[in-house]
Amino acid sequence: MVKVTLELEAGDLVRVFGPALLRVTGGRVSILGAELGVGDVFPVGEFRSYVVKGLTLSSVEVELEKDARVELASPEEEPYDEWVETADSIISACSEQCTVLVMGPTDSGKTSFAALLANRGIRSGLRVAIIDADVGQADIGPPGFVGLAYPRTWVSWLRFLEPYMLRFIGSIEPSPLIGRIISACVELQAIALREGSQLVVVDSDGWVEGWSALEYKVDLARALKAEHVAVIGDDRLANYMSRLFPGRVHRLVRPMVQAVRDVGDRRRLRQENYRRFLEGNLVEIDLDKTPVYGSCLSGYKAERRLENLVRGILGEDVVETVSEYPGGLCVYLKEVNQEVQQSLKELQKKLQGLELIVIPLDTATMILSALRDERGFDCPALLVNIDLNSRRAWFKTTCKGPFKAVLLSRVRLSEDYREVARGRIWI
Repeated sequence: MVKVTLELEAGDLVRVFGPALLRVTGGRVSILGAELGVGDVFPVGEFRSYVVKGLTLSSVEVELEKDARVELASPEEEPYDEWVETADSIISACSEQCTVLVMGPTDSGKTSFAALLANRGIRSGLRVAIIDADVGQADIGPPGFVGLAYPRTWVSWLRFLEPYMLRFIGSIEPSPLIGRIISACVELQAIALREGSQLVVVDSDGWVEGWSALEYKVDLARALKAEHVAVIGDDRLANYMSRLFPGRVHRLVRPMVQAVRDVGDRRRLRQENYRRFLEGNLVEIDLDKTPVYGSCLSGYKAERRLENLVRGILGEDVVETVSEYPGGLCVYLKEVNQEVQQSLKELQKKLQGLELIVIPLDTATMILSALRDERGFDCPALLVNIDLNSRRAWFKTTCKGPFKAVLLSRVRLSEDYREVARGRIWI
C-alpha cells in the first residue's frame, strides 16, 4: 500500500483510479456529487476512477492498493461540473416522487452517474432508491438479478450497497428476457415508491445498438413512467430518445479518461460477485412441495406411450427419466455420445412436431438459481446436487429460508464461480 496526500485549491480536479481509500483531512471536497468534510472516508473500487474536486482549500489522504494511481484532471477532459449541474437540474424539476432512467453504451459512465445522482438526491434531503437493472454486470446483486437498494449515506459504488430486494431474471444477457427485466424494474419501483422513496434512480445495461435494444429501452422508460431519461456518451441514442420523450431527455458527455475494463476484467468482476452471494451453506429443497420455475422439473410424468417410445429409441441404459409439458418432452440422459446423438435425431422425427429438450445429467448441476423466501426476496443460490428419483435438490446459499419457490437460470458455473456455459435449459 502507498499513501499520498493531495493538497487542493478550490476548483482543483484530481482523478483517482482504484482500488483506493480517500480520507479528507482538511477543508471540503466533492466526489461523485457527495460533499465531504474532515474525517469523511470514500472508497474507490477496483476498475473504478473518480474525480476529486476541491470545494475549498483542502487536503485528502489517499491509500493506494495494487495498480491504483492519482493524476491531475482538467475541466476539458472531465465533465464533472456538467454532471453535477445536470443531476441538480433533474432533482429540482422532479415531482414529489420521481423516477430517472440512466442509459448509454457500455463503459460510458452510467453507474457512476447513477451514484452521483443518488448522492445529489441524498444531499438535498430526499429518500433515494437505486434499481440496478444491468443483469450482465450487476452490482447490487449477482449477475442475472435486478436489485433494489436504499442508500442511507454517500454512494461510492453500487456494489457496496446492501440489496433490499432482488428479482431473479435468469440470464446475464438482457435480450432473451427483456419482458422479465421490465417487469422486475416496475415491481421494484412500486415497492420503492410505496415505501416512501422520493427519487428512484434506475441504472440500465449497455445494450443500446439495434432495433431490439432501442425498443427495449423505450419500453423500459414507458413502463417505469420515467420523468427523466439521462443518456450518457451517445448523441444518436439521445436524439432517438428525444423524439419519443421530448423535454425529458438529458444529454451527458462521457469522461475522456476512465478506468478501462476488458472482457477478462468484466468476467472476473462477475466471478467475484457470484462468490459474494453464493458462498453459503447447503439447504435441501423438496421439489414436490415447492414450485419450480425455468426448468423441466416443473413438468409432469410423460404418458407411458411417449416414455416407451423414448426408451425404445435411445435405450433403457441411457434414459434416466422422461417428463412432459404442453407441446414437448424433457428427456434426462445418463450420457450423450455420438450414437445417442444419432438416436436423438430419429426420436425427433418420431415425435411429429413435439419439442424435445435433452438434459444430460452430467451438466445438470452448478446452475445459477434463486430461492424465493416468504417476504418475496429472491435469494441467490447455486444448484449443486439433485436426486430425480426422490425429487430433492441441494442448493448453496447465504439465505436461511423457509423458501416458497425455486427459480433456475440458463447460466452454469464452475466450482470457483466462473461462467462455463449459458443459453440453454440445464435441468
